Amino acid sequence: MHDYYAMTLPGIETVAFSEIRARFSDAELVKFARGIVLFRTAAPPGDLLQLRTTEDVYVALAHITDLGRGPDALRVLHSATAHSDLAGALAAFRRAHGGAAPRTWRVVSQKEGTHTFRRMDAGQAVTDALRRALPRGMHLVPDDADVEFWLWLHGGEALIGLRLSDATMRHRRYKHEHLPASLRPTVAAALAWLAQPQATDVVLDPMCGAGTLVIERALLGPLARATGGDIRTEAVALAQRNARAAGITADWHEWDARALPLDDASVTTLLTNLPFGKQIGTLTTNVELYTALAREFRRVVAPDGTLVALTSDDRLWDATLREHGWRITKKLVVVILGQPATVFVAGGAGR
Repeated sequence: MHDYYAMTLPGIETVAFSEIRARFSDAELVKFARGIVLFRTAAPPGDLLQLRTTEDVYVALAHITDLGRGPDALRVLHSATAHSDLAGALAAFRRAHGGAAPRTWRVVSQKEGTHTFRRMDAGQAVTDALRRALPRGMHLVPDDADVEFWLWLHGGEALIGLRLSDATMRHRRYKHEHLPASLRPTVAAALAWLAQPQATDVVLDPMCGAGTLVIERALLGPLARATGGDIRTEAVALAQRNARAAGITADWHEWDARALPLDDASVTTLLTNLPFGKQIGTLTTNVELYTALAREFRRVVAPDGTLVALTSDDRLWDATLREHGWRITKKLVVVILGQPATVFVAGGAGR
């Protein structure tokens, strides 16, 4: 068993661990923190890179609690790094990346809270320890290193880890096309995961944008059929291109989500990223839009189906769903690009 931690967007932590636990039955939760899941598993390190609701994965070298906020904390960080299992972490990195031994390294540090030292001082304490402890053939570089060591310092708590993942884990290789307010792939995967994917799912994203929700759901596991549509011609074209790059099959349509050309109760899972009234839409137009959407979604979703929607206009969407007979089963507050938003999971049982 090895200790790892997954970095997520704030609010997605429980969803990320749900995926971890489902994929790796031996996974044990150590702790949740803001945007972090610390866990333990014997799974092959490379398999962790297949997680879809996680932004990055790290081998945990040290987890420090009750860390002081004065200069003594720097000595603790140095000692924890020097006495960590660096050989084991580097071996995990090699297993995850085809056996190649890293030749260069660097340290990235993040700090929140009040301390008597600077973020760069904390990073330097870790760097000084690594200089002494790493194999002589590894060289410190300012950027573009083969391997990165990360220090996460939040008040009196610190995590030091070796990053296993790279940018493709959070940004995806398939997503070549983007639109304003395009959904982050890990958030799309979290919405799809909250719908409890089944092989019999008939999935719909009625306002698909660049297609991320449909694509992420298809990549999570088997489904019966996937459909996406948008009122914008260019969005449908972008979604088609992204889907081809991802190697998934879906039907794509240009339509108005307020009047879908679909049969009643023909969808089991509806996933959507609603206009927020910030980048897309306004509060005034959203009142009318949300009313029309809640009514139309209720028509096309089967009585035992599931609706998962993301919006920052949470009060309006909550009231609108209830007014149209939806039963809200879960609400999850997340932070996306510094802005709070709410994920709603709802069903239409009892119609």
